[in-house]
Amino acid sequence: MAVVRTPLLLIPALAAATALTGCMTPRVHPTPSKAVIAARAHKDVEVAQANACPDAGVRPRVGFGFDDATLKDVAMEPLDEAAAALTCHPDLQAVIVGGADQHGTEAERRKLAQDRVQTVIDYLHAKGVAPERLKSEVALDGKPPAGDAQHMVVLAEGRRW
Repeated sequence: MAVVRTPLLLIPALAAATALTGCMTPRVHPTPSKAVIAARAHKDVEVAQANACPDAGVRPRVGFGFDDATLKDVAMEPLDEAAAALTCHPDLQAVIVGGADQHGTEAERRKLAQDRVQTVIDYLHAKGVAPERLKSEVALDGKPPAGDAQHMVVLAEGRRW
């Protein structure tokens, strides 16, 4: 007598096939909102940049080492803020004021202060600020000039004013 096992083997296969048919239904994608569409088109970037424009009254101080006119990593953050403010306010100009402490002759201090100013001007120019918007001054008397509504003062100083 033959045992009929064939129908019993088909039952688990049919159950599995029935369960998997639910996976084959098409996916429904919801319609994105206007905010999502604008974000994908990067239209919100302009609004964020307008809100993130730094204050034009910022007065960055860039410190240099003793008898040194090279920028350190610490000095780049205030210069980046100054470059961003100058970019956001196209009518604003910058006065870069170089200083040096009382060590050395007046000619040596003046040369050092001018080198510091040129370093700051080169950095701001590399960040996209037009050279005609940057003026330079040397203040060896220890008193930096005050800024006004049209001019941002960037201090390129030594260890102290």
